[in-house]
Amino acid sequence: MKDTLKKLAELSLTHLATFAYPLVFAVICGRTLGQYNYGVISTFTAWCAFLGVLVEFGFDWHGIREVAPERFNLPFCHRVLWNITAARVCVCGAVLLVMGAVGLVFLPSSQWALMPAAAAFMVGFALDVSWYLRAHERTRILLVLTVGTRVLGIAALLVWVQQEDDLQGALWSSAFVSMVTSALSWVLLLRQGLATRQAVEWAYITQLMRSARSILLGNLNGALLTHGGIVLVSMVASPAIVGAASLALRVKMAGQAVLLPLNQLGYVKISALAKTQPTAAVQVARKMLLCLMAASVLLSLGAIWSADWIAIQVFKAPTPVASALIVLAALSIPINAAGNLFGMQCLIALGAQRAYAIALLIASIVFCTVLYSWQDMFSYGWALLSAEAVVLVLTALCLQRVLSKVRV
Repeated sequence: MKDTLKKLAELSLTHLATFAYPLVFAVICGRTLGQYNYGVISTFTAWCAFLGVLVEFGFDWHGIREVAPERFNLPFCHRVLWNITAARVCVCGAVLLVMGAVGLVFLPSSQWALMPAAAAFMVGFALDVSWYLRAHERTRILLVLTVGTRVLGIAALLVWVQQEDDLQGALWSSAFVSMVTSALSWVLLLRQGLATRQAVEWAYITQLMRSARSILLGNLNGALLTHGGIVLVSMVASPAIVGAASLALRVKMAGQAVLLPLNQLGYVKISALAKTQPTAAVQVARKMLLCLMAASVLLSLGAIWSADWIAIQVFKAPTPVASALIVLAALSIPINAAGNLFGMQCLIALGAQRAYAIALLIASIVFCTVLYSWQDMFSYGWALLSAEAVVLVLTALCLQRVLSKVRV
């Protein structure tokens, strides 16, 4: 128990640093660039985050599920790590080629200079191995890396974003964090013997892609409820509204960051037990649900209470649209916490990722329907809240059906 609490504390601090950076990014960029330019930057960062889901391809959760039960079998772990990384780099290359061509055609020429920074961010993301560290429960290494690189990223922001037109500096600060985190992670893995060079096995990569494609489908649809939603908003609203919606999303994700250590540590435990001791896995999930609900309700109330203050800190003046969207996004935090436990953790750990993917597909349809049929300044918030509710209901029903089959 003591070791588990220590790792949970280290994961908590890790994710506090991870999600503190986007909030600091929002404050510095919102105050310096202004609401309009911050909206432009938010569109680029949302695109990068959404395409990052495609690059990740579901490999993180699939890799943890494979490595966690076999983490003392290092040759097997090295094989999974090396081939997953090779697959991510290949997918990243294809995505950058396509999106680079699309950007040159559809983006204003004034925004072409932002594309190299976005590409660098994507390369750093493709090389990310934080999932592997979590699977091995090396939470101390993850904490040191995350805190160190985010502090450097904040320093870069302060140096590179000082005027209203410093959009490139804002994006390059995010790219810097992404690239340095991945580079240092690989150095530490190699020094500690957690990674050795392996031959790239294309047949194995194909097998990995087939196994992870259901997770990918679920993640892509889930991304529509986060960064993908900001991309959709940018297609129908002004950059000022995009900036307000992006701020609301960052507040929501900061709340989720507090819960993420429980989710990630729980997923490792559930994955390790799901195949051999499903009853024990369910008991872990029930304890997690109680903790998640208590914490998420408190986080939601705190975000609602401070919505006006947050908007003023970022945009230097009362911004009713941002305040209202923050309130709606905050209401979805407890709903998302339960739906994420039922779906992202329990259904995937029990091998029912296809059911989870279908639930997220239906939620994405609901999100797009509400967003585009109810086109006002607050439609993003209502669409998000509706979709999260759909995920919760469908994943709960699917999980009940799966558990009845395994007879826990």
